[in-house]
Amino acid sequence: MSFESQTPPAEGANGPSNPATDRRRIGFVGPENAGKTTVAAMVAERLAERTTVEVLGEACALVDQPEASWTTPGELGVHWSVVDYPAGTARVETTGSALDTVFVVTTPETLDCVAAYERVAARLGLDVFLVVNRFTESDRPRLKAFDGPEIAEYFYEDEAVSTGDVPTLDDWTTEAILLESLQPERTSAPEAIAALGSGRRDVVNVEVESEAAGVGLIRLLRRNGYAADFFRCNCRCHDGHVLARARPR
Repeated sequence: MSFESQTPPAEGANGPSNPATDRRRIGFVGPENAGKTTVAAMVAERLAERTTVEVLGEACALVDQPEASWTTPGELGVHWSVVDYPAGTARVETTGSALDTVFVVTTPETLDCVAAYERVAARLGLDVFLVVNRFTESDRPRLKAFDGPEIAEYFYEDEAVSTGDVPTLDDWTTEAILLESLQPERTSAPEAIAALGSGRRDVVNVEVESEAAGVGLIRLLRRNGYAADFFRCNCRCHDGHVLARARPR
């Protein structure tokens, strides 16, 4: 299988050009029939609604992406690539060094496969997170006891996230996966502004109780010269997160 981009780079005066000032390249790996391609497509489709995304691998056939989005880096100024790898570790072992983050898509029944992907990510120096598909509440003790990567997200069995068409999930978002890729560590708003101002962090992640609170924080951050945007999550204790970074120059 070839990794062909769904959307070509923008053409400049001297041929293909890339207006991006920052890139984030995330890969989805996992065993057969775990729903990996569908999860990758859901993440890419959500990204395409708000920013630039390049889709590689089988997931590109499932994502309806306007070509114009290639020149739109979104509020954070990040150009994204979503790479849907074939099942197994062979391809990611040879090409995964270009990634920033890898997400292992598994089911509770295939957790034993995760260690092989985790070892590859460690050799390549990549951040690695787990996405659990076909989750049920009865699986919670097993996942709690599982010694492996931190869970970025899970999808319930009744949400029917499997190979095939990209599903529309009611009241459930895939944006938490993006949060983990950009900045998994949470901080308070004052600490975030201080960290950006001192250069200690390139990207900060602040939990907010409501979207309204997020809007207020975004305005404050932008007044201070930072790029900021709101990301939803599926936590019960708060509505989402504000991510911010120094504006691309």
